[in-house]
Formats: sequence, structure tokens, C-alpha cells
Amino acid sequence: MKQRGLTQAQFDAYGTVSIAGIQSRRLDMLYGSYRTVFKLEGSDGGACAGFFWYHDDRSEIDVEIVTMGTSFVNNTISFTSHPSLAADGQPIPDATVLRSLSDPHFQPEVFREYRFDIHPDLGVQYFVDGRLVHVNRRNVPGDGMGGNLQFKLWADGNSWWSGRPSTTDVFLTIKSIVAYFNVSSPDPEWLDGCEAAGGPSQETVCLVN
Repeated sequence: MKQRGLTQAQFDAYGTVSIAGIQSRRLDMLYGSYRTVFKLEGSDGGACAGFFWYHDDRSEIDVEIVTMGTSFVNNTISFTSHPSLAADGQPIPDATVLRSLSDPHFQPEVFREYRFDIHPDLGVQYFVDGRLVHVNRRNVPGDGMGGNLQFKLWADGNSWWSGRPSTTDVFLTIKSIVAYFNVSSPDPEWLDGCEAAGGPSQETVCLVN
């Protein structure tokens, strides 16, 4: 994926930034483990690389990298579960945590595994290279709240986010995407077979294809 560099002349003329994104076709992904290996390189200014699960603006789980630049949150990686702000605009405890990209464990120019697990009881757990970084047990998506998996690479000029877009091309190179998940939508064929076996219950073995 590529974010095209924005020149000084284009910036002064309020030019548009060429950005990139991909997303799953499935919209019913819910509890599970979502994992990717990627690296981010080439920036000279602002860019944001995001790997996230999305239901709507009030139910979203993000891993986002903001490169070195002019924004107030530049050179960070954030682990966020939305909503991250209360109705009065105050931060919700544990909804988001930022780490510096200067930390050798988070430098994005090399391939790293980024992972988040969503569990109804354990909450949302975030990992980088297999190391637990953050846990949030507030506002965990509920049953029936299916979503999709997305990758985005972009810059919006916002001083509270990407800041001024990179003047050079930025590349997000994805090595792998792996998702193990339950779905929010019913599977009538599986349910009929499971009920015929006497389930669903803790004693019944219902095979998952």
C-alpha cells in the first residue's frame, strides 16, 4: 500500500493526498484473534497506518501508527477501543494507550506482528510481536455487533492526528493477515446439525468447519 508524497506546492494549494485502504468483505466478524505482520517505511512527514476492526464509529478497535511529523501525537503507536471519549469529552480510562515509536519494541520500519484479541469476558488484548501491550475491558463489542477488518494508510493534515502529510512516498508492506473469529450472524445449517446432536450445550460437541 502506498501514500503518495505531497510536495510543498501541492500542500500550499490544498492538494489532495493519494492514500490506500483494503477491507474484508465479511461484515459479521466478532470475537476472535486478528493478526497481521507488516512494516511501514519511507515517510518524511505525516502518515497514519491503521489495522482495525470496525462496526461503527462507536464500536471500533484500532492499532494505529502515526509517523514522525508535525502532529501532537506524531511518532507514536496507539491501541484504542472506541468510544475513547465520554459524553463530556473526557478520556475513558483504558480506552486508549500510546507508545513511542522511538522504543525499539515498536519501531515500524521492520516487519512486526500486530495482534488484537476480542473476548466477551477478557476484553480487548493488544500484542506486538507476541508481547502483551494493553488490555481494555470497557465497551467490548457485544453479541450481534459484527464488523469487518480494515487496513488504511492515509494523512489528513489534522494537527491532532497525522499532521502535515509526508513529502515522500510512504509504503505499508503487508506480509500476512490472519484472522480466527466467530461471526455475529447465525449459521442455520450448523445450528440444525448441532441441535440434532442435542446441543448447543457444554456437553455437546458441535463441529466447526
